[in-house]
Amino acid sequence: MREIGTVGVIGLGTMGAGIVEVFARGGLRVVGVETTQELADRGRAILQASTDRAVKKGRLDEDGQAEILGRVTITTRMADLADADLVVEAVPEILDLKHRVFGQLDDIVGEDAVLASNTSSLSITSIAAGTRHPARVVGMHFFNPAPVLKLVEVITTLRTDEDVTAAVVALAGRIGKKPVVVGDRAGFVANYLLFGYFVSALKMLEQGHVSREDLDTAMRVGAGLPMGPCTLMDLVGLDVCHHIGEVIYAHSRSPMHAPSTLLERMVTAGLLGRKSGRGFYTYAAPGSGQVVEDEQTPSTAAATDLSAVGVVGTGELADELVSRLQDGGYAVTRVEDPADRAELARLADVGLVVEAQAPAPPPGEEELADAQAWVEATGEDLWEALGEVVGPGAVLTTVNPEAAVAVGALSGRPEQVAVLQVHAPTGNGQVVEIGRSSATDDATVALLREVVTRIGAEPVVCRDRSGMVVDALLVPHLNDAVRMLDEGYAGVADIDTALQHGLGYPTGPFAMIDQIGADEVLAVCEELSAGGTGLPADALRPSPLLLEHVLLDRPFTS
Repeated sequence: MREIGTVGVIGLGTMGAGIVEVFARGGLRVVGVETTQELADRGRAILQASTDRAVKKGRLDEDGQAEILGRVTITTRMADLADADLVVEAVPEILDLKHRVFGQLDDIVGEDAVLASNTSSLSITSIAAGTRHPARVVGMHFFNPAPVLKLVEVITTLRTDEDVTAAVVALAGRIGKKPVVVGDRAGFVANYLLFGYFVSALKMLEQGHVSREDLDTAMRVGAGLPMGPCTLMDLVGLDVCHHIGEVIYAHSRSPMHAPSTLLERMVTAGLLGRKSGRGFYTYAAPGSGQVVEDEQTPSTAAATDLSAVGVVGTGELADELVSRLQDGGYAVTRVEDPADRAELARLADVGLVVEAQAPAPPPGEEELADAQAWVEATGEDLWEALGEVVGPGAVLTTVNPEAAVAVGALSGRPEQVAVLQVHAPTGNGQVVEIGRSSATDDATVALLREVVTRIGAEPVVCRDRSGMVVDALLVPHLNDAVRMLDEGYAGVADIDTALQHGLGYPTGPFAMIDQIGADEVLAVCEELSAGGTGLPADALRPSPLLLEHVLLDRPFTS
């Protein structure tokens, strides 16, 4: 196997300087190259600041820092790369520029040297066309911040030598990274899956389905991800997201990756995220991560005078809600038999009723599968009775999603009706989604936000549509990973590793599917593909491989 002892890095921006640090920490001699002395000094300053922070946090002592910095040479001369065994380019994502860099390297480095690109989206095959020796070209895609995130995607072309791939994989492991080997396809693994998810989230925002804050809460808390999509896109840079998204779509033509007009407008307007001081959120200053209030910041609703709540139904969910509402300080009246009108009369003085029976449609009766039809067929009398029994200001809710319109019509008080979707807790907490219809008033939403907060969960308000927010974003994301596997793009372990160690997910997508249940993921996919999300049905249709695993009752990660 090739021995790699000296590494060159071309381009010393945040990403390139981070890569220099990673190699130097791994014990390699590193030569960093920039085009001007000013940029070279900036790259050195980034490296110094990063290692200073590590010392301050106790992750590195001063002797260790001196050793790392002593292994690094910063220069403006490409010729100083002559002895490098591996050169990684980290210049801007412009194909012509990368061609020029690789063309120059042909005349500088030895014939056995490996040339790698840190591109996040461009074709490695196209980049290799800029060199006389494409067999020694490979992708080596680090993730930002490179010293922290473990993933390195090693991208091969049809002409990449196997010993080149093996040497780069071995090197990545040697410097403490988690390498995954993938073919040269648009977006590789992590970005391909991430940007499909971004497009779906952007469509929700553009359609007014959910606010930026609730969208981020839904995915950070409800799905357990490190941060929500708006926060993450602001961190990456909206211009970078727009560019990568367009490159992926140009190669894949996947409906899940169709460019977002909202994102394009924001970039054109100069709203680039943290780097410009304003993106989806507004920041204290350009480059700052401190969010400050702006015209979109939601006002803090005044506390309501709700003190009494009614819970209708039996079962684990009803039991849990009764207990948590009582712990939240509410007086709870429980009605277990909704057909008993005398019992329902006990709810006359409550300010909120939660119907928590959550039964499934009767087996075999497909005509009742629709939520509105189910409400009309099995609960019409209940909602009409509740509309008459409770006071005129009382709010009515159900844990059956997509039922807000039907319940509003049947109860005669559509302004005071919403649905509640209670999600399982994640490592970041628990979300309860509040689904409103076009008639639901703001006072009802404010009351339900307060109730959800007082029972120890985080509220997410959205329109009452298929999948609400959490399922409508997470499940297509997981299905896209299954589709990637089915197309031979990468294996289960590599895809899970890519998202866990490149994007910071608590587990990979296949581990998530096995945890949720492939049958549940399939059911939500089928529901979403029937319409109502704003995305093309083809983009949401369940992968045949997902169906196979459900029918055969096979886990993905065994």
